[in-house]
Formats: sequence, C-alpha cells, structure tokens
Amino acid sequence: MKTRVKEAVGSFDFHFGLSMDILRSLTDKQLSLTVGENMGNIGEQFRHMAKVIIQYTEAIENKEVSNVQNPLDLEISRSREQLIGYLEGARERLGAVLDSMNDEVLSNLKIDWSHWEGEPMGIIEHLAALAGHQNLHNGELIVYLRTHEIPFPKSWSAWGL
Repeated sequence: MKTRVKEAVGSFDFHFGLSMDILRSLTDKQLSLTVGENMGNIGEQFRHMAKVIIQYTEAIENKEVSNVQNPLDLEISRSREQLIGYLEGARERLGAVLDSMNDEVLSNLKIDWSHWEGEPMGIIEHLAALAGHQNLHNGELIVYLRTHEIPFPKSWSAWGL
C-alpha cells in the first residue's frame, strides 16, 4: 500500500509543483490581479490551495472531511513568500501524516466524504481527488496568467504554454 500511496502522492506533487512554479514567478503586486467577479485574486487562489491541502490532510487524520480546523489568515494572499511557506508547510504535513501510517492502517482507511455529499473513500481515491483538485486550480491559474499576459514558467511548456 505504501507504494501505491507514494505513486498517488507523486501525481499530486506533479500538479502541485506546477502551481508552485507559477507562484515563485509572480510578484506580490501580481497576486492582487483578478479575472472577474467572484473569482478572487491570484493570491486568494493560492491561499485556497493551501487550505485544500490542509483540509484533505485533516480528513486523513480524522477519517472524515470537514471544515479546516484552523482557517488561514486572509492576509497571506498578499505575500508570495508567506504563500510559499504555507503551501510548502501544508505539503510537508501531508507527507508526515502519510509517513506515520503503516500499510495496514492505510489499507483499511476509509474517509467519510459526506461533508461534500460524497461516498466514503479509501486513501488512494482520496489522494487522487486531491491531485484532481490541485489540477482544477492549475486550470484556473491558466485563465489568470493568460488574461494578464503573464508568461508561464518553463515547467509549463509540456502543456504547450
């Protein structure tokens, strides 16, 4: 099971890495750019990504999806360095939580998704959903960067961007 978990985390890390490459390429001023009503700004997108990783991690720990236990400070969306720190910290915590579980625990883990009106998921499905969620945000980032004519980092060339 640890091998399968590592592969699932690797998929997430690929998409997470693309997000982080964009964040590292932006200025604090660019974090305030938006693309329309109800979309928030780029910095808020990255803050939300950190919240999502934390929420999925807490779901693994608590065996159920629920609201984040300690909401993130809204002000971090204005600082690239703070966002990088929060996102890297959230990713490290995910790894630590998974590393603390043995094969038997991981194999038997069922996470209650009723908070999001979903069926219970095993760890592999839960991590696949996290990777998909991260990739959803990457799609949103494409809109922000294209709208504001911000160049994509070299890592995005595989996507033709």
